[in-house]
Amino acid sequence: METNITTNDSLLDTFRESIVPGKFVRIEYLTDISEFIKADALVKKINADTIELGTGEEVPIDRIIRIGGVMSPKFPGYESYSCDC
Repeated sequence: METNITTNDSLLDTFRESIVPGKFVRIEYLTDISEFIKADALVKKINADTIELGTGEEVPIDRIIRIGGVMSPKFPGYESYSCDC
């Protein structure tokens, strides 16, 4: 279930600032076909619209649901539907 909404820039900036290069984090995001992915990965680099993981995979910032325990303001309430199994 994708609940991507429009948010103001200050909330997105705050979320973006919580992403720290060189830190090993749990990341939850949706692929371009809305597949839910949960992985533990190293944040290698932050680009303009994506983050690069240690695996070389690039994840669009606007598709990230949660990273390092911080929920994206673009997916409010998503936490209620996810299972942290």
